[in-house]
Amino acid sequence: MRWISLLACVFLQTVLLSGQEAPKDLPKGAEKEQKKEEKNLGSLKTIAVPLSAALTELDKLQQEIKSAPNEDAMLEIQTRIDAERERVIQLRENFRDILGGSEAAEYEGIAADGANIQEQISDLIQPAISGIREATAEPRELDKLKKSLETWRERQRKTDSVLARIAQLTQKTWEETLLSELKSARRIWAGRRAEAASQIAVAEVQIGERAEKRRPLWETFSEGLSDFFKNRGMNLLLALGVAASGFYLTRKIYSWLRHFSPVHKKDKHNFTSRISDVLAVAIAVIIAIAGVLVVFYTRGDWLLLTLVIIFLIGIAWAGKTAVPPYLEQIRMILNLGSVREGERVIYQGLPWKVSALGIFTTFTNPNLQGGQIRIPIRDVMGMISRPVAPREVWFPTVPDDWVLLSDGTFGKTIIQTPEQVVVLQLGGSLKNFSTPDFLGLSPENLSHGFRINVAFGIDYRHQADCTSTIPEVLEKALTNALFHEFGREAIRSIQVDFSKASASSLDYEILADFDGSMAHRYNPLKRRIQGICIDACNENGWVIPFTQITIHQTDSGNETGSEKFVR
Repeated sequence: MRWISLLACVFLQTVLLSGQEAPKDLPKGAEKEQKKEEKNLGSLKTIAVPLSAALTELDKLQQEIKSAPNEDAMLEIQTRIDAERERVIQLRENFRDILGGSEAAEYEGIAADGANIQEQISDLIQPAISGIREATAEPRELDKLKKSLETWRERQRKTDSVLARIAQLTQKTWEETLLSELKSARRIWAGRRAEAASQIAVAEVQIGERAEKRRPLWETFSEGLSDFFKNRGMNLLLALGVAASGFYLTRKIYSWLRHFSPVHKKDKHNFTSRISDVLAVAIAVIIAIAGVLVVFYTRGDWLLLTLVIIFLIGIAWAGKTAVPPYLEQIRMILNLGSVREGERVIYQGLPWKVSALGIFTTFTNPNLQGGQIRIPIRDVMGMISRPVAPREVWFPTVPDDWVLLSDGTFGKTIIQTPEQVVVLQLGGSLKNFSTPDFLGLSPENLSHGFRINVAFGIDYRHQADCTSTIPEVLEKALTNALFHEFGREAIRSIQVDFSKASASSLDYEILADFDGSMAHRYNPLKRRIQGICIDACNENGWVIPFTQITIHQTDSGNETGSEKFVR
């Protein structure tokens, strides 16, 4: 038979190779290759021996069945022939697997394209799955082979135990019937052991070849990274570049059209302009996505194309249930809600201008340092805006303004942000306020001009001139002195009026208006006005009154008494 001839050739080659001496000065690679061939020949020998025995047994059984005495014996022999054929088929497959090595396993793993509907549907996600499988194929195959090797080694150990038990029983009995059954069982377990040995040989050869082909991790990683940038990475970068260019050019063209559009020139916050803005963004996104798909399609990168399509389908599917709860936010973005662009809104106790409505809304306050904040559109829901009134103030002060607060604090604002206001007081101390608290103290801004109101009184003995001469003299004295000390441009007006006749004096009200540049002298100016009035009294001989107390005295036992005035 041709298989016996083949096995004989294999044995002859094995003997010839084993009888030859290995060259002494073989190169390292050639020596390694020779050892590999010797190992493979040894593995083939472990298959060839039981295969030859199985073929011999099969021929013997085929001769026996021809001379079977009865039908039962024929059926028994046929059963043994079938089992022996299965064994021969298995041994031959193992022999071929050893000859083919890892290539045989990889060759058999290649399947023909399916044509049924289920396989055609699975082709949609096949590129993505194939990429993952390809990345993990080698370690999975190696692990599978190792598990198979351990399984067949365990089976070989069990067959060895059974064969040893059969050998012990054979030595202890001389009954022909029992010996015949033991011999039959031994043939079965010997076949199983030969099968296990052949499977072990196949697994060891395939594991050895995979181990030799396995490269270091850094080499595999660098090669994979290089392949990624040469193929898929280049496609990805090209797609991102096309998407970014398409989005940018679309927005640029729309910006140019918006500049000349009569609709936007008339009112950039109306409904038509908002709709066109949203549509322009949507068109830019669609163009960017279309650019990505076209790049992947033309480059033939089905994996990335499939991933993008799956991603888009997922977004569309999620949008079916995710969009309805956000309809009110969409109305707000379209400038149709309770908050609109260009209007005034109160947020966290401070006034803000709605500069831009979008997924992130921009609020600005021109009078605050860092006065621009971005707020998610969901936080804007529930707010109400109104149109800005002409000359409406966004904050009572700007940095470096002098202020007077209702709690008596006087100083210059050096920092004012949406979170805090810092006031520099005379003497150098700093006082910090949270911005809402600062507004709650009703700040009076003195840097744009201010008025000082001073009360001054003279004695009743000057009653005859209290409404005519005295006010004129005081006003003239104040004007001359203040103009001389601070300059005419710093004084806006000075007015002295008779106020009232109080219990012990005739009182005057002095109203002095100053320019904002004098704000830092707010308190000293009060004292200076008092001093000028006293100087005028001294020059004109006017008496400044003092508080008087009247004491009523009585004599004991009579009703007479007297009054005494004391200071």
